[in-house]
Amino acid sequence: MLNVSVIGSYPKYHKLLPKDFDPVWLTRPGENLDRAWKNREDLEPLFQEAIRWAVKEQAEAGIDIVTDGEQRRGNFVLYHCQHLAGFDFQHMEKRHLRAGTRFEAVPVVTGPVRAKEHFLVDELRFTQSLTKKPVKVTMPGPLTIIDSVKDKHYGDEKKLAFALAEALNSEARALADAGCAVVQFDEPAFIREPEKFKTWGLDALKACIKGVGCATAVHICRGYPAPGRDVKAHTRLYGDVLGALAKSGISRICVEDSTEHLPLSIYGQFGSCGLELGLVNIGEHAVENPDAIAARVREVLKVIKPERLWLAPDCGLLLLPPAVAKAKLAALVAASDLLKNEQQS
Repeated sequence: MLNVSVIGSYPKYHKLLPKDFDPVWLTRPGENLDRAWKNREDLEPLFQEAIRWAVKEQAEAGIDIVTDGEQRRGNFVLYHCQHLAGFDFQHMEKRHLRAGTRFEAVPVVTGPVRAKEHFLVDELRFTQSLTKKPVKVTMPGPLTIIDSVKDKHYGDEKKLAFALAEALNSEARALADAGCAVVQFDEPAFIREPEKFKTWGLDALKACIKGVGCATAVHICRGYPAPGRDVKAHTRLYGDVLGALAKSGISRICVEDSTEHLPLSIYGQFGSCGLELGLVNIGEHAVENPDAIAARVREVLKVIKPERLWLAPDCGLLLLPPAVAKAKLAALVAASDLLKNEQQS
């Protein structure tokens, strides 16, 4: 109980060369790996080195559930779509995303969407070879994918959502069969598009998790911070979405709570559903105090049993310097140790 997990991403690995050269990053801060691909054979050794580093960093921080740091991924949505049939990445088109907060070039759906080879299984097995800790693997959910692409084939978002769900479910089942501890679907668009969530987004998520033989999670954040702009969704949008998700059959829900605490009444709706509680802010470099983290957890324990509660960051740690990310995880571990001692005394 009260174990510590990451949400998914970790700072991108960099390897320092001799002082006459600049550092070589998988992707420099602010760049998208998907927009600067080299030959895959050239990148693979660096990917593997990066994953070894990210897993070691998480282990040294003391957390209980690790990921590969999403070191292979640039954009977390587009990386997955690159491995599905039906997407055209050569003729990108611009559209508004996340309820109009972003305007970007996106891939186009030009044919039936379907899974190809189970690419995440090999990635999982490589991570498993580096650690004895349980491994979480993440993938984008249907509504968030639809919010990140342009459809020129289906002409019906619900039909596209269930085609995506079938492909995602195939990948999730394969991950579970390969020993994945947690398969997580990232759905930040759920609270950006609450009507779509109600009409077909929730049912599409249920189709994603059908028959998956391991723990499942859904991650809902309010959006990555952006300097000088308020791009986060309002906390009031969490209420109905979280209540419905808690009854969906998902094992646990990952919620952003550190920047603005949600009312305890929302967590009181969770019933037997687990909660990964976001307790450190990924948008600032100041490292949280373990005592302050523990104080918030004690509040949430009034409505959530300790065996159903995990401590986590608000979102992925991609935007932070490596030393800061590691220190924030260590603060979560220190808070967890404090709370476990209290539970046992």
